[in-house]
Amino acid sequence: MVPSTTVHPCLLVSEILVNIFAEVNERDEEDAARTLAALCRTCRAFREPAMKVLWAHLGTLVPLIRCIPCVKTIKSKGKSQDDLPALALEREMTSTDWEIFLSHSRLVLTCGYYVSRRDKHPVLNSPSHDIGTDILRALSSPPPSSTVFPHLRKIRWTDSRKDSIRFFRLILTPALEFLDMSSITDSVYSVIIPSINDACPSLRIMHLPKWPFLHLPNMFDKWPNLAYVTSGPLADATIQSLGRLAHLASMDICLHKLHDIKSLVENPGFSTLRRLVLRAYNINLVTAFMRQVKSVHLREVKCYLPHGTTATGIQEWITILLDRCMPRKLEILEIEDYADAGAEFPDQFTLTSDTLRLLSRFRGLTTLDLATACTYSLDDTTLTQLAICWPNMQSIALGTHWGWRQQSDITLKGLLSLVRHCSQLESIGLVMNAVSTDITSQRPGGGVRRPKVTSLNVGDSRVGDPLAVAAFLSDIFPRLLSVDAFNHLGGRRRSIPAAKEHEEKWKEVERLLPAFSKVRAQEHPPVGPRRKAFFLEELYLT
Repeated sequence: MVPSTTVHPCLLVSEILVNIFAEVNERDEEDAARTLAALCRTCRAFREPAMKVLWAHLGTLVPLIRCIPCVKTIKSKGKSQDDLPALALEREMTSTDWEIFLSHSRLVLTCGYYVSRRDKHPVLNSPSHDIGTDILRALSSPPPSSTVFPHLRKIRWTDSRKDSIRFFRLILTPALEFLDMSSITDSVYSVIIPSINDACPSLRIMHLPKWPFLHLPNMFDKWPNLAYVTSGPLADATIQSLGRLAHLASMDICLHKLHDIKSLVENPGFSTLRRLVLRAYNINLVTAFMRQVKSVHLREVKCYLPHGTTATGIQEWITILLDRCMPRKLEILEIEDYADAGAEFPDQFTLTSDTLRLLSRFRGLTTLDLATACTYSLDDTTLTQLAICWPNMQSIALGTHWGWRQQSDITLKGLLSLVRHCSQLESIGLVMNAVSTDITSQRPGGGVRRPKVTSLNVGDSRVGDPLAVAAFLSDIFPRLLSVDAFNHLGGRRRSIPAAKEHEEKWKEVERLLPAFSKVRAQEHPPVGPRRKAFFLEELYLT
């Protein structure tokens, strides 16, 4: 019997083939390009679907440009590893060259454009090249009535050469949804930004440079679908236009100055905001900005302050935040300052229990990170009260980045209470006083176990008997393998009494943990189906 050579009808449907080839591309990362290229040459039915998958997502423009017959590769003469081979034109581009280039560029959906960056191409898995300015100038003059990238949805642009501006404007199409220009220089950025206004009405995600000051009053009104924005300092009028967007869900901006505070407060916006990241010189700018935000959808708030903050500033910030969002829906709250933290603590740099109790209203918190230069006035009782209000907490860090630089009133019992009430904890950063281990010797954790915790940050905590502390920690955290102590920013040693001695003791605790971890694993062997059935049988007989 002669085997049939008829193709199955399903393989004649282009959409089905595209899904199959996309799966091949995902599973076979190393040889995906070769496999897809082979499929293109297998038969006519496979050619177009395989080409769509092969050229859909490019890490660079290099493989696309290398398809042009008149492009040559010039090897680098430099000895540095950063010197890459360059692409240049041997002659002027003809209609045939353009036809080949456009036949491939029409298939590109996402592309990142890199210059002088050694990277691995995600499709062709080959080193990148430097693209010559003669190629950019040639590609800037396509044939009449032709669109270079008609279906482009996503582009990352990092080329700050002036010769690339004209070609970049050709990439800006009405279908573009994602635009990343965060790495270009100010001189090119100021020329390009006006071109985007009318060219890309479908933009949803935009990353702008974080250093130049932008003063375009109605800039964001051109993109009604914008949902994600990263930007540098904005003028007050530009901030107001950003706040009027109906679909804005995430915003990451720098705050330089807010001149017209009264106007901003009288016109609150950002009603759809879910994620807010603010980078400001001080906490006062952050608090002033928060007064114009009113969103019941806010889930994540992060603040980065290069010039530090005070306890009063943090208290006011938390109070404003409680008023401008729905507290029980906030999930992530982080603040980090980079000011140098000294050893002395006036009252304005101490976070009191009253200030910290304000955080108890955020009952939906999963992540809390207060990496400020302030110290804490916190004991076991207050920590227990806070822990009861955070049943969903997964990651907590209170001042371990800089350390407290004074004796903590939180003991190992306080840590145990935190772990008992926050059953989902996976990451802990807490300064404690572990000098005296007033705990039971048999089962220190009292049956409380958190196996997901594998590392613990204790900042500049004091410690007494390393063996007793290691036994206590391993009973609560049976898979704990590392303890991070006295590892502060810049390696600055904080002036607490006997700092070196406590640091060595914490290292001894860390050395003891692997042995305790093996013992805990023997105490609690994994319960499989057979072992579980045996337990049930024994229970029934009893």
